[in-house]
Amino acid sequence: MIETPTYSLQPALLQTELSVGTNSTIFKSVRVNADAHRISRALTVPEYLEAWISIPGAAPGSVTLASSEDNGYRLDHYCASCPAFRISGSFVFCHLRKMRLFWRKTSNDKCVVSVVDFRLRGDFGSSVVELRHIALATADERVWHEAFWGRSLEKLALLFGS
Repeated sequence: MIETPTYSLQPALLQTELSVGTNSTIFKSVRVNADAHRISRALTVPEYLEAWISIPGAAPGSVTLASSEDNGYRLDHYCASCPAFRISGSFVFCHLRKMRLFWRKTSNDKCVVSVVDFRLRGDFGSSVVELRHIALATADERVWHEAFWGRSLEKLALLFGS
């Protein structure tokens, strides 16, 4: 079982805008053939997250399970039936077209805390999902999350027939 290490949130993470370099920020967008209500549920309901989350470099037979947590959700990734890592998303705020999460990726004794923003723009039949992931601490985390969000958002669009 993965133990969650003790950590404290940096005061800067509580600000609306973080003053971090662009090299620690990921921007992505994808057009999805669905209205904002349906997309918002896919972004926030654990059962729907399992349908579109895509883990980079996942081994055959690995599995990612989503569950509810207080004010958010948790993704547990298993390889060969053993816990590999956990991601917890805790909502700072969650509105239909705009949401922010504290994002915690935990593996072994390491916990990386960052911030994820989603914005939904569009009309009734089609919307654009905009993602901004900020305050990634290392280049390795940025590379991993760049692949994670790229593949996951592509899968989200395909889920709705985009």
